[in-house]
Amino acid sequence: MNSRNEVHNVSLINKEDCCGCSACFVSCKSGAIKMIPDYEGFLYPDIEQDLCTNCGLCLKVCKLKYTYEETQKIFSCWSKDDKLRYKSSSGGAFTALSRLFIEKLNGVVCGVGYNENKDEVIHKFAHNEKELEDLRRSKFVQSNKNEVYREVRDYLTQDKYVLFTGTPCEVGGLRQFLRKDYQKLITCDLICGCVSSPEVYLKYILEIQDKYNSKVTFVNFKDKRKGWRGKGISILFENGEEYYNSILDDDYVVSFHSRYNIRPSCFKCKYRALNRGADITLGDFWAIEKYNPAFDDNKGTSFVMTNTRKGEEMVLMMPDMEVHELNIDVEEYSTKFNWCMHKNPDAPDVLKRKLFYDDLKSMPFDKVSEKHLNQIKEERKQRKLNL
Repeated sequence: MNSRNEVHNVSLINKEDCCGCSACFVSCKSGAIKMIPDYEGFLYPDIEQDLCTNCGLCLKVCKLKYTYEETQKIFSCWSKDDKLRYKSSSGGAFTALSRLFIEKLNGVVCGVGYNENKDEVIHKFAHNEKELEDLRRSKFVQSNKNEVYREVRDYLTQDKYVLFTGTPCEVGGLRQFLRKDYQKLITCDLICGCVSSPEVYLKYILEIQDKYNSKVTFVNFKDKRKGWRGKGISILFENGEEYYNSILDDDYVVSFHSRYNIRPSCFKCKYRALNRGADITLGDFWAIEKYNPAFDDNKGTSFVMTNTRKGEEMVLMMPDMEVHELNIDVEEYSTKFNWCMHKNPDAPDVLKRKLFYDDLKSMPFDKVSEKHLNQIKEERKQRKLNL
């Protein structure tokens, strides 16, 4: 660091500026930085001053930002395998890309899955189809990156193909850590609707386990049993029971949409833009019926945007996929139908947010929901009815 006055700790960091990408943590050669949860459960860098050598590398990687300026192309995609498409969040593009890397390129995939207890979301690697299963589907929680950026670099130095998938800030964090391009690295960012607190998720999962008197074995935030547009959340338990609810009524999902448990930096995200820092951008292709009616069957269609030539090459190599290039103006599309691509959400009332977390420390999650989220639930249901 440039001076001792710039040493950060978790209580002094400007939280609107820190996305929790962990690039500073893995870049620190002296091991002075740890990622520590704050009052809301979000991880922030904390520096042990006795270990800090003032090299300034953490500040350097934090200030970097990489974006591509190549021609972008937009594709609508879905898997030809209906079973795979059903258990994917949208059309199965992530699985198809992953299979390309694992089966055809002898590479590895780094994406977001769960720890063994399903109570923490983490970045992890898949080397085969079995390990890939946990990386499918959306996770409405900010992941713990741990050491994965270093592990990605290790694979690349071994001349392995690597597919890295995450939010735009996580892709940014990886590239800021690497500080150079690798031909065999393909990065894939998501159309991100913000990241939510690991602590809120943990409290939710532990309490729902208590209600069902059984460990959670599976979590799906985009269950499609009522169709792609009729999104639900499903949780399976070791005793064979299942929890299922609409995302309009589930306490955790509504807390996400309330913005109370959204990371502060998400409201001023420097990565949320149409010029992307990843080779490929993935998301739900909302309003597909206006662009390609043949793909409008309510089973899920992937929005795939290539931001580099090598990203486009990988998309066109995806196995067992229907892939159609569309002549779409990305700014017009995102403004009308997918604003998360380039517009930050509005932050909630500061006092209401604080009271939400204060109550979360001392009250059961369902009681917190009754107090803080019931009105939001009703408003969201009414908007759905009016669509």
